[in-house]
Amino acid sequence: MASSHRRARSPSPDAGLDFFSDSLSSLFAHHVPAHGEPDQLFTYTPPASTSTAPITVRLPPQAVNSLFAHHAWDGGLRLADKLALGELDVAGEDVLELGAGAGISGLMAARMGAKRVVLSDYNDPTLIANLRSNIDLAFPSPADAPIRASLSAQGHSWGDTATYPALLSSSSFASPSSTREPERRFTRIILADTLWSSAGHVPLLDSLFALLAPTPTARVCIVAGLHSGRATIRSFLRKASGRGLVREGKWVEVGIEGRRREWGWDERGRTEGGAAAAAGADEWDEVEDASERNKWVVEGQLEWSDEALLARKASGTKEGSKPSPGGPVAS
Repeated sequence: MASSHRRARSPSPDAGLDFFSDSLSSLFAHHVPAHGEPDQLFTYTPPASTSTAPITVRLPPQAVNSLFAHHAWDGGLRLADKLALGELDVAGEDVLELGAGAGISGLMAARMGAKRVVLSDYNDPTLIANLRSNIDLAFPSPADAPIRASLSAQGHSWGDTATYPALLSSSSFASPSSTREPERRFTRIILADTLWSSAGHVPLLDSLFALLAPTPTARVCIVAGLHSGRATIRSFLRKASGRGLVREGKWVEVGIEGRRREWGWDERGRTEGGAAAAAGADEWDEVEDASERNKWVVEGQLEWSDEALLARKASGTKEGSKPSPGGPVAS
């Protein structure tokens, strides 16, 4: 008897939080991209090829379950690896981590020489208190005092303009030495596993547009797990491009075993008129099942397009003024 094979489908970005309604054990049949237990200590150990010391944090309690911040996700661990390995250089940079969870990536950025790091997550007292506690937990010794001094934690719900001043006042460039200096904000914004729900894309982009320094060298550094599907990530990238934040260089997918492949490899059948296109595949179709996809993350950086930089310059936004949410978002 002939058998039929249905291509796996990526969860629709419009599914929102419903995608995570099941328990992790039933949601991820094999590799689980989430680690640790709520309200328990978790130690991140950098790759053995580095001399960087481990970082211990406490994961948030499950009281904020809908945010899924009470686990350490593969995307955050991979971003911390990139920092520890020097693949992502933040030395001397002003860094903001959005959706920090327990703050592992941001804490590693501070250890690797960032001038200032602000850890932020949803403006929930429990989450932010845990982040502040993790600064002391991760860097407990007197020798760590300079690192602790470079760190702070602030609550920020994406797109909430009322919390922008608190974020900027925590940064090392909050008080310009001259009113003639160009507008400066965060030179690096890091995002680890923050793209899984399309409901958060527009407010997240509002925050990026308002808080990322409008300079050619500013970057948004992203690592996103593929457990929620590539379509959700592509949806975010289209919206980001509509706001003037475009992909810089090559993006790659990295597997838990260290394998690497180019981002977009799965689209070639459609773009080149291959079997996938002939079968009528759309962007929700996946070429691998979820158990394999869960083993991968995609990583890359966004930068301002030349047009966006010119538009920001023409708008004449002054240093210290209230950031503007920016222009329309592409669908």
